[in-house]
Amino acid sequence: MPSSQPTCVGIPKEIKEGECRVAGLPQHVHRLVEAGTRVVVQRSAGARAGYDDDAYRAAGAELVDAAEGLYEQADVVWKVKEILPAEYGLLRRGQVIYTYLHAAPRPEMTEVLRAAGCIAIAYEEMLDGEGRRPLLAPMSRMAGAGAVAVSAQLCQTRHGGCGKLLFHTEGTEAMTYLVLGAGVAGQAAARAALGAGARVFLLEVIESKLEGLRARFAGADVVLSDADAIRRLAPQSDVFVNCTYWMPGDPHVITRDMLSLMQPRSLIMDVAADPKGAVETSETTTHDEPVREVDGILHYCVPNIPALFARSASQALSAVTWPYLQRLAAEELDGLLRDSAILRSGVVTWRGHVVGEPLGRMHHVTAISHDDLLARLDGPAVP
Repeated sequence: MPSSQPTCVGIPKEIKEGECRVAGLPQHVHRLVEAGTRVVVQRSAGARAGYDDDAYRAAGAELVDAAEGLYEQADVVWKVKEILPAEYGLLRRGQVIYTYLHAAPRPEMTEVLRAAGCIAIAYEEMLDGEGRRPLLAPMSRMAGAGAVAVSAQLCQTRHGGCGKLLFHTEGTEAMTYLVLGAGVAGQAAARAALGAGARVFLLEVIESKLEGLRARFAGADVVLSDADAIRRLAPQSDVFVNCTYWMPGDPHVITRDMLSLMQPRSLIMDVAADPKGAVETSETTTHDEPVREVDGILHYCVPNIPALFARSASQALSAVTWPYLQRLAAEELDGLLRDSAILRSGVVTWRGHVVGEPLGRMHHVTAISHDDLLARLDGPAVP
């Protein structure tokens, strides 16, 4: 970023309820400081992930007590979760916010970022040359596998579950998992359940993917996903793991009337966590109160499963976000966005503009496209 002073990177303490991850680890702070970049870390930012203040201080970070002091100094704010109302007034023009934003359902946050003149770069929007989302994938894998791990506890009798043991033992019937959606999270869930000895139905809506999935998951029943298949398999399943990609206006995948087909005390693990989304009866739950019951069926709809495994999740997330953070700290911003197609694809606000026409339509505001953004940057584009 252009400045006569070294760029300052800030790592704040996450304030979203139940969030325990931290964006950057002491090893990254050390490398930034060695390169001449100031790093400001809010006290206790990494404590819940097992990284104490002394580790950050030893790595060369400056510790600050409050978020106000961090945002005031940081040119690049390296975060895990979206900007919350308590942080709205701390933003300043030209500041880079680098984090998961999930801007589509958050018009107020998007407008605050735009009005503040921030360059907001969303991990989940960053696309590589093959259209994949590499900064989203590690958390999707952890969410899928984590859903199976959490379901093992929630199925216990004392939690009102079906009373079956996930890890199959001789003389008992295996648990049955119905995994909806065979993307990154769904495959991770299927792999975890199979590894524990469960029976797994893996449902995928794209027929051309079935052959490859059957080769990859020989121990699972891979099925073309539709309402008839779900209704047929529902009575056999103890746990439904919803990993489908759903947008507002799409039809529900599991409708309320399907609950009557399910075994009593069965469990829906809604990894996608869209309220009234793919699962019509889902409503957001929290880590403190993770389960609600609808028509005798347990529902888990906690949006950030990886936060339960804060140390592992922080390690996995920082590993994929670090290469781009390192460049944000070292290079002139406009030139970097011009030269890096993957970083540019993650921009959702840029110096007073909303970026991305689909986002603009969803929020009913004028937006520039990513091609328009490129045209506003000096020099030729480099993939």
